Amino acid sequence: MIKLHYFFSMRKTLWLLMGLLLSIMGCPGGDSTDDETDSLNDLQFNYHQGLNNLYFSVQVESSYLGKKLQAVQALYFGFDTTHTADTLVLNDWGIAGDIISDDGVFSIRISNDSNNVTFVLEPTDTGNVYTKFLAQYGTLIKSKMLMYETGNQGPKILSVSMPDSMRRPGADSVSVGTLVVTLTDPDGHEDVQTCYLMFQKPDSTFSSGSPISLYDDGNKDFSMYLWDDVAKDGKYSRYIIIDSSNPLGTYTSYFYARDYSGILSEPFITTLVVY
Repeated sequence: MIKLHYFFSMRKTLWLLMGLLLSIMGCPGGDSTDDETDSLNDLQFNYHQGLNNLYFSVQVESSYLGKKLQAVQALYFGFDTTHTADTLVLNDWGIAGDIISDDGVFSIRISNDSNNVTFVLEPTDTGNVYTKFLAQYGTLIKSKMLMYETGNQGPKILSVSMPDSMRRPGADSVSVGTLVVTLTDPDGHEDVQTCYLMFQKPDSTFSSGSPISLYDDGNKDFSMYLWDDVAKDGKYSRYIIIDSSNPLGTYTSYFYARDYSGILSEPFITTLVVY
């Protein structure tokens, strides 16, 4: 028995869709084709580890061979296509993870737990996850299979913008520069929990006993050396301050990013000369 999941209060509509699909899928005369049509495009599946949810999406033509689209589903097999799939009803109503209504893109976002799916993913899982997308046109069902490779790759720092040299000022004054770290993550920059640096002085000691955090919150507070231009744009920033107590010489900065599953990026290393 295929397990069906329903969302929100549109029970009457979803029951109708379910009835149509089950009657056709169970009917020997119903046509079903696989991997041979352009009716289904831009197939997407994503496991967002930071939010622990699953996202399914497919772009579907509104008609095929003169027959109007009636319903769209995703069969979620997990790691094994021989298992009985979880059956998810996708929508184009701008709800439940669908972004824009009536744009031909059918989607759903659900929590990655046993209340919603049989095949619950863990951050440590590796391997291929399979989802078959179905589009129903009258008695005809068109389908395509999507394979998604699991395994969190973690965040990656793409670039660091900072001065390569700064002049040490006299007493009662400071030199000010800005740090901007641009990074990426397979689950989106929203999955990045923290971005920070360790600042090594010319004598090889570190300027702080704890990491120096950078932020992507759009806040500016010079008294706390905080500066970020635009919130939630994937660029983590702050001020860098040099005063008369800083030793002259070459400083080495080690930048890191960590995601919500605990995976740490490779260090991005830069140098700054204080003269």
